[in-house]
Amino acid sequence: MRILHHLNPGFGQFRWVVLLLAVAVILPTVCLLWFMNEVVKNERIVVRQRLTTFYRNRLAEAYAKVNRQWADSCRQLERRPSLHPYRQFVSLTGQGGYQGFLAYDDAGRCLYPVVSTDPGTLARPSEDFRTVWEMEFINHQYERAAELYEEQARISDDHGRLAAYIGKSRCLAKLGRLDQAIAECRLRAAFSPIAETGDSRSLALIARARLLLLGWMQNKATPNAKDRTGGFRPDPSYASLYEETFRKLLAMLYSANGAGFALPADENLFLARKVLEIGQATGLLDKNADLLRGTSLPTLMEVEERSIRCAEQFQSVDLFREWQDDTLQPLALGESVLYGVIHRTTRGSCIALLGRDNIMAAVAEYVGTFEDANVDFRILEEGGRFVAGIETTSREPCAAGPLGRYFPGWTVQLFFKGGDVFERAASEHVAVYTWTGVLFILLILVSGAVAAQSIGRQVQLNKLKNDFIATVTHELKTPLASMRVLVDTLLEGNYRNPNQVTEYLQLISRENERLSRLIDNFLTFSRMERNKQAFQMCPVSPVSIARTAAEAVKTKLGRGHCCFETEIPDELPTIRADHDAMVTVLVNLLDNAYKYSSEDKCIRLSAGAADGAVCFTVRDNGLGIPRRALKRIFRRFYQVDRSLSRRTEGCGLGLSIAKFIVDAHQGTIAVESKPGQGSTFTVRIPVAP
Repeated sequence: MRILHHLNPGFGQFRWVVLLLAVAVILPTVCLLWFMNEVVKNERIVVRQRLTTFYRNRLAEAYAKVNRQWADSCRQLERRPSLHPYRQFVSLTGQGGYQGFLAYDDAGRCLYPVVSTDPGTLARPSEDFRTVWEMEFINHQYERAAELYEEQARISDDHGRLAAYIGKSRCLAKLGRLDQAIAECRLRAAFSPIAETGDSRSLALIARARLLLLGWMQNKATPNAKDRTGGFRPDPSYASLYEETFRKLLAMLYSANGAGFALPADENLFLARKVLEIGQATGLLDKNADLLRGTSLPTLMEVEERSIRCAEQFQSVDLFREWQDDTLQPLALGESVLYGVIHRTTRGSCIALLGRDNIMAAVAEYVGTFEDANVDFRILEEGGRFVAGIETTSREPCAAGPLGRYFPGWTVQLFFKGGDVFERAASEHVAVYTWTGVLFILLILVSGAVAAQSIGRQVQLNKLKNDFIATVTHELKTPLASMRVLVDTLLEGNYRNPNQVTEYLQLISRENERLSRLIDNFLTFSRMERNKQAFQMCPVSPVSIARTAAEAVKTKLGRGHCCFETEIPDELPTIRADHDAMVTVLVNLLDNAYKYSSEDKCIRLSAGAADGAVCFTVRDNGLGIPRRALKRIFRRFYQVDRSLSRRTEGCGLGLSIAKFIVDAHQGTIAVESKPGQGSTFTVRIPVAP
């Protein structure tokens, strides 16, 4: 290890760099990963708590919301004296979807539904009509009965007059005089102006007259007059009158006349069934649907029938005294279970009947707040009876609360749909944590890499400086020591003859030349480091460069067992270069070939042109270069043999200087070498344009 430290002074510094990276990068990264893992594990618990709190808050908000919505919907039940109960009934049935309706005035008197004393039949005749009534229905004396009805009409009030005219028309029909019966009934009863001013009893007679009129006109139809629905059409001569009569009869249903009177509810329901039967058979119901103000006749009939049954069961408003205003109450009506709500004002009270569908429609917006991907809901009424949502589940509710103060005993329960809810809800937070952690780790790694690169560069710089100082000291010390020994020998006179003096002086000259070359390389390297090296680029002959370099090394390469050959053509394409700098490149390559060759040296310098460039080639039969060192030999201060006992002098700057000069000339330098087989360096410089 001591030898390793001695040979590589930077090893200790790199060890501290690695230790610093381990502390500054790896340790924070591991801690961050552990923290992220703990956060992700706890995120499900946190998300469950947050979701539970969130939905509890939504329950509280929805509680206030449903109270507002229900109070607003109950304002439709407000009793308005200017609005006839039938009009309010149609509005609530069509738009509100209510299942029943009852209205009372401020004194508790029932305004709707009002029923007649003998539902489904004509009122029995008074004492004045008893004789003629028996003559028609018991004695069947229709002719005489018709005369008596006419006489009775002259002395009766509006109600009696209508009854007499209807009786006369009925007798004419029984006598087979349908045309006369139709005309009599139309002029004096069915189309009587009393329809706009008469009371409920008179309106009932007029409605029955119109129903009789429709039946007589239908009886006038021929056997082939069946339409595609199977019903009979009237005689063509009565087609217009038939439609007019049907429309007038339909207009009487669920409405009041100009005097504010309407048909009794039971009489209205009886006539509605007849109108429905005729209208469906003839197609006139769809044609006159506008008279029902957007509500179907079957729906109105169903709701009115339910309202009548409710009024019969609860004959006084006092029975609803215990009900709180606008509060939903269960109500058993026969076998049906409905819900009732009462709305009281100083002008009276209105009671509406609702089914579960009506209730859910009223709170649809409220229920919609819980219909999402995370929870299921269930609404239970008082006693735990299911109303809406999921009917059965084994899950525990995550939140529960009252539906609203107008729904006593009603509760809403929320259930998480499953574990995947928390996964979905937590995934967003986990993704944020994960990406934040990843970015932070990347930041740590990038910062560590930048710091390591900076520290490594500083270590390399320190190592480079140390190598430079050691190399300069070693390389300069050797020739200086040699010259000092030779000079001291000459000064002391320790020589045998003048030839030895000449030999010493020649050695001093070579060492001086070597020293000068080392100093030139150091100065060139210094300029390279400061990018201060300037080249005088101009058109130059490659032949001149090659020959100048050959002359410069001719003396050195001509000594001993060295064969130096040149192959330089007389003419080559001109290149744009610095003459002296290119000579330096070739001299450095030739000097290296000489230093790293064996005793029997063979060095060859050649020049030629190929592919738009001039190639200078230096080939030797020296030691060669290992493959792993081929990519490093152009580095500054790099030497293949770094041992203290290496035979060749030098500081490892020659090839780096050569590459620097070649790069500045937009050229390339390449090497081919195998250990023991010599090396070939090729320099390519582009031909001048």
